[in-house]
Amino acid sequence: MRPRIGYKKLAAVGVAAVVGVASTIALTSGSASASPVFGYSGYAYGTDVQSGLANSGPQVISKFGCTTDANKADKNDIATANVNGQAIARSVKTDTHSFNNASGTGVTSNAVAADIRVGNLLTLTGVKTTTTSKYSKGQLSYTGSTTFAGVRIGAVTVPSLLNPKPNTKVAVPGLGYIVLNRVGGVKTASGMYSYAQAVVLHATVKNQYIPQGVDVAVLKTRAEISKPATALVIGSAYGTKAWADKLVVSDATSLQTTCQGTEGKTVRVAVGELNIPKVAYVGGVYTTKNGAIGEGKSYINFTSHVAGVKVGSLSIGAIESSASAWKTKDGKAGVSSSSTIASIRVGGKSYAVPTGENKTLDIPGVARLTFNQVMRQKRYIEVNALVVDVYSLNTKVVVAHSAAGVVS
Repeated sequence: MRPRIGYKKLAAVGVAAVVGVASTIALTSGSASASPVFGYSGYAYGTDVQSGLANSGPQVISKFGCTTDANKADKNDIATANVNGQAIARSVKTDTHSFNNASGTGVTSNAVAADIRVGNLLTLTGVKTTTTSKYSKGQLSYTGSTTFAGVRIGAVTVPSLLNPKPNTKVAVPGLGYIVLNRVGGVKTASGMYSYAQAVVLHATVKNQYIPQGVDVAVLKTRAEISKPATALVIGSAYGTKAWADKLVVSDATSLQTTCQGTEGKTVRVAVGELNIPKVAYVGGVYTTKNGAIGEGKSYINFTSHVAGVKVGSLSIGAIESSASAWKTKDGKAGVSSSSTIASIRVGGKSYAVPTGENKTLDIPGVARLTFNQVMRQKRYIEVNALVVDVYSLNTKVVVAHSAAGVVS
């Protein structure tokens, strides 16, 4: 069982398994004539708060980022998944795995729950959701579905919703409305991703369970497969992530990852202000990614932007980072990174921001700060603009993370 995590929102496009402050990515080098490779990524969540200020975020997470491993898998389970102090989903299990068999090669993500409840307003039992993205015989395809053993809205049982059509919208008095079996797939020149969500709760009226204006996805899954390519692009960007005693207390905010790039378009993911309970207050966060894979060149750029962070008496101004990687068909490749921090203050005292890589600053009794923390591997680079080790809380907060690499 994994620890419960809490923050406001995660809008992800694929999810990387980032472990520790400086994660290790295994890269397989290859020549310009190396065999084409596939890229796999996927995730499954128990619950995910998608809008509004709430001390909650993705819970019961199974995930892996861009990998060429056709036998990659992750799973998780927990007794309850809470939103705003309410036990929304019970006996939740998630799993995601890649495969390469007679049916093709791809990714499947699953999530199940014994029941989903919003007080006496909504009860869903025996909930199962799944999605698969697959490449077979030169073709991309996807499937996705959700089923229920029981559906009750208020005191009314609704058997017609046990196997709902995709994207079925239903009014829930006292809450707002729900969308059941939200499914879809997006095909690009580089590959495909699919998604399935058992139910999305839209709290449009004031109630005692979910703050008005908040959307919550319950049992949320995603699966992604890239077409075979000479090189895949990998990496990630997020605004903040926090650990206490090596346990995650707030997972990656505004997280973006990739296997396929973006066909040269810039993709932006943003959240508003963020509260990491008992740890930090974070201003607005957004991340971007831009890249493509192709026969001549593959490239990727990630950026992370945080309006500011407050940890106790420590106040830090705007924080940014970026990471880029590229590779051409003749085997030439390169990586680069950068980071900036606007200001540092403790009470009424200002501190200069050190320049260079992996610089530190100790503020007695407050925190140890690490600036422009960089890790390099062949054809991969990772940068954390700031790492805050809070003495009194035995807590580590990573701010403005960007990473980029190419795999062939």
